[in-house]
Amino acid sequence: MSSNMSLQLSPDLTKDTNEIGLILEAREIVRAIKSFTLEKCPEVDQILQFYRSRTPTNITNRDVLTELCWIGYSSGFRFDIISKYWGAIREAFYGFDVMKVALLANDLEKQALRVCNETGFRNFRKAKWCIQNAQRIIEIENDMQHIGGLRGFFVELSKVSPFDLLKLAPSIIRELKFKGIGKTTVFHLMKNVGLDVFKPDIHVRRILNKLGLIDSENACVMEIFGAMKFLSFASGIRINELDTLLFVYGKNTGDKLNS
Repeated sequence: MSSNMSLQLSPDLTKDTNEIGLILEAREIVRAIKSFTLEKCPEVDQILQFYRSRTPTNITNRDVLTELCWIGYSSGFRFDIISKYWGAIREAFYGFDVMKVALLANDLEKQALRVCNETGFRNFRKAKWCIQNAQRIIEIENDMQHIGGLRGFFVELSKVSPFDLLKLAPSIIRELKFKGIGKTTVFHLMKNVGLDVFKPDIHVRRILNKLGLIDSENACVMEIFGAMKFLSFASGIRINELDTLLFVYGKNTGDKLNS
């Protein structure tokens, strides 16, 4: 696998012979990353199928609350840790039934403490967030009835280009007002409800940097988007699937490229 691929893309990629070569090289790199990742982590295929089938048109409020709870609990913790507690978290929140969870807000402090005790995951703030987010979903349903509620909101976003979704991210945070959803986790939420975006995780940044597609692992989101768009164009794989591949690949290689 190449470890240096400097790119300066022209408006029409197909007309430049050199850039066609870069596209073919990028396609092979993505193929190699996917092959390695699926060999080391076969379960990733199921995750890719999830993103392939996930679309805002079939999302439910229970799905959204599930993702909000997963993202909220995952923030600051490793995947394997949250996975260990996830069954108990799901049970404590009644299978993420929005109405049942929202009713817990009538005694928020007591119910959040109950969740901590029942799950063994003693993060009081995260437990409160899940309850408050269930309440917020109901509020959004009422406020956005004219566009089909929360599902309608995400369906409208699905009509927007990935580039524009990046620009809209701050206003999406302000409009949704979900606890635990900020400037990075908003991309995780959008990705998990079926929008074609990426979460600018450190593993993704480091692999893109090693490939020479961004100048540094601290590159701005727009620069990362340019790299992801190029790899998506070259490979024919959606950005949200590429994001998963690069993340798992980086995590399993220590953010190094296999030659």
